[in-house]
Amino acid sequence: MAAAARCSSMGRAGATGHAQQLGSGLRVLWRRVAGHQSSAGCMGSSNRGGAGGTPGRRALLATCAASPGYTAGVGAVEGSGPRVCILGGGFGGLYTAVKLESLMWPRGTKPQVTLIDQSERFVFKPLLYELVSGAASEEEVAPHFAQLLGPYPVFFVQGRVHSVQPEHATQDGGSTGGGVVTLADGASVPYDWLVVSLGAETSTFGLPGVKECALPFSTYEDAQRVAARLQLLEELVGYPEVVVVGGGYAGVELAAVVAERLRGRARIKLVTSTPDILPGSPQGNREAAHRVLADQGVSILTGAQVTEMRKARAGSSGGLSSGGSNGASSSSGVGIGGAGTAAGPDLAKRLVYVKDRAGQQEVLEADMVLWSAGQAPATKAAAQPPPGALRLPFSTNSRGAMQTDATLRVLHHSRVFALGDVAVSSGGQEQPPLPATAQVAFQQADYVAWNLWASINNKPLLGFSYQHLGDMMSLGTTGGAVTLPISVPPQLSAAVAAAGPLAGLLKAAGVKLSGSYGGGSDGVTLEGPLGAAVRRAAYLYRQPTLEQQLRVAGDWAQSASKQLRQVLADAARK
Repeated sequence: MAAAARCSSMGRAGATGHAQQLGSGLRVLWRRVAGHQSSAGCMGSSNRGGAGGTPGRRALLATCAASPGYTAGVGAVEGSGPRVCILGGGFGGLYTAVKLESLMWPRGTKPQVTLIDQSERFVFKPLLYELVSGAASEEEVAPHFAQLLGPYPVFFVQGRVHSVQPEHATQDGGSTGGGVVTLADGASVPYDWLVVSLGAETSTFGLPGVKECALPFSTYEDAQRVAARLQLLEELVGYPEVVVVGGGYAGVELAAVVAERLRGRARIKLVTSTPDILPGSPQGNREAAHRVLADQGVSILTGAQVTEMRKARAGSSGGLSSGGSNGASSSSGVGIGGAGTAAGPDLAKRLVYVKDRAGQQEVLEADMVLWSAGQAPATKAAAQPPPGALRLPFSTNSRGAMQTDATLRVLHHSRVFALGDVAVSSGGQEQPPLPATAQVAFQQADYVAWNLWASINNKPLLGFSYQHLGDMMSLGTTGGAVTLPISVPPQLSAAVAAAGPLAGLLKAAGVKLSGSYGGGSDGVTLEGPLGAAVRRAAYLYRQPTLEQQLRVAGDWAQSASKQLRQVLADAARK
């Protein structure tokens, strides 16, 4: 991919090196100003404990080191406080770990933090689309945990969580103490406080053939498979057909980036079971998405429910002859993603069976099917787990999300917190879930970190209050839409609605105003290049560490400079 080539360039390496040096200097300066103990160790150095340190630290090192995926963070300081174990390295888990480091801890209370995730990379999911389009590099979208946690005293363990065994059980099925986390490889990590932030997983709703015929789009590996499949279609199929299932943000953004990459050389359909795309989203975002998809030639099929998928037999024509729902191959990702089999690339058509509201069935043919129609909390499988699956002793609601009180503490478990897609602050009552978005996890991480500090130091806990900051979406490499919840006076809205110089100026800039903000109307919507720039700036600000912010800013500045030079060169030739 073009992004991979940019990653290996000498200029990029130089910019990254300068960013790392600057970030390290700022980090050391902050530690000294804030009164933190300065440390300049490296992985495995004596200040990480090693054979020394407190008995609790030595025990933690021994148990963590039993896992093949164990990595000690760089520059850790000796700690004698309680052991905090965080399950899941997504937005909620990673940001909680980083936030804990930024708090001021009384002497002897700073916790020993362990972060466990089954992947070696943190994935900034809103930027996965840029990974497919080549507008961002792997280091920007999916940096390694070892790199991100280097400046922090956090232990990282790569492994899949198998079970949690709390200690000090209560009669109501809860617990009042710590416990042990057991990994799939048999390693165990003890904890005094536990944070569960395992995120969400792709859900196929049990529909036959979806796992075998469609590609999900939720992880770094998913994005790699989608990019590989697109490259295969570009090389071997003259005019491919692509079906994207799901009319939410993920489906719309994915359809836009695929259409942009294939540049009119494909037939793309977006299928949604709802009456319109982006249900419940601001009208400004929905209108912007309709315009971009129409310009890119994407057809939208609304009110269509997918009932099953099949793989057509080789040499057959569409729905006239098809294999079973398992298709001609048992692979669920690699072959479909473009690697194919030993006999060659998998070019068999996929058949998507859909039914409209009147019950009429239609069969859609596709060279690639992208599934973005459903996510479920990773803790859902723990309610009735099959052998070898995740086992958690925490109660869940009907969606499979763990139930918490207002402070995000799990009900009946005084030393367990949950956040992100796996948590619902319900107080035991069924409540509408919060949006499964990064900004929810960002905000909850602040509260969980603070409430851990308060719990350890016997201070009052804070109830979580979500503040919606707006809706952002990607609509291609240089396009986007951002709706901000800003109240617009009716007089200003009326003036903009009238045909005048102000209305023309705002429209040219990509700004749209409405009288109010809500499910059906907007405050301020930024579209096109302006929306894309604001979105990228917001995500730059939300990078998990200062060092990563500097790396990404350097990469983007270098990319923008390269694009500007290309534009000037093209203009000079003309």
